[in-house]
Amino acid sequence: MKFTIVDDVANLNQTLFQVTHGLYILTAEHEGRLNGQCLDALMQVTNTPPRIAIGINKHSLTHEMIAATGRFVANVLDREDEHCPEVIRHFGFQSGRTVDKFAETPHELGESGIPILPKAKAFYECRVIPEMTRDLGTHTLFVALVERAGMREDGEPLTYNEYRKTMRKRR
Repeated sequence: MKFTIVDDVANLNQTLFQVTHGLYILTAEHEGRLNGQCLDALMQVTNTPPRIAIGINKHSLTHEMIAATGRFVANVLDREDEHCPEVIRHFGFQSGRTVDKFAETPHELGESGIPILPKAKAFYECRVIPEMTRDLGTHTLFVALVERAGMREDGEPLTYNEYRKTMRKRR
């Protein structure tokens, strides 16, 4: 079989959906206000010390909070959680500037005061390493030290590709 070669932005973006990665709820806190959003741009970059990198749009409220505090929590979504689609809609399809996403969302506060979703498969409480932060134009790449984490034995991480397939079936 031959590859279909593309070089326009729209089709290049479609080919990037072949990159496999998870789907997360990124949470933050600033001056007593809580927020969260869906995130698919997360990767482990080192294991000793344990570091992850996230790419986040500069226009988001969560970005502003992370930039101000240098802290965030990445919650790994559990594909076996029947409420997972609602969680994705809640955190991914509305703005924290107009909606208090945690007003009625069950959560616990981690040691850093940032929300942890109790039905997550795992979570990572992180501290940004400022000298490793990179401006990517529309986004910022934050490299962070994982200071504390938790994992449940049950469940399975949701991948972004699984989520996209599920959404296509619902249309």
